[in-house]
Amino acid sequence: MPKLKRLLVSACFETAQRRRQCSRNKGHVICKGDKCLVIKENMAKNNYCMECAQLILQKAKEDLNGLITELDVNG
Repeated sequence: MPKLKRLLVSACFETAQRRRQCSRNKGHVICKGDKCLVIKENMAKNNYCMECAQLILQKAKEDLNGLITELDVNG
């Protein structure tokens, strides 16, 4: 049986081991010890502060719910 295609990219929460900049908003600083969202795309790792992480995850949730709704309507 063929392997299922992953719709979601590799993402996880990490505790910053050093100061980082948010990839979405360069004005947001992720300090050492802060929790941040790390999204791996291609060979890059992008870091997002918790404020931006919440917005990113909310948008992803809306997109997935839209696809599920479309599946239910057409299914």
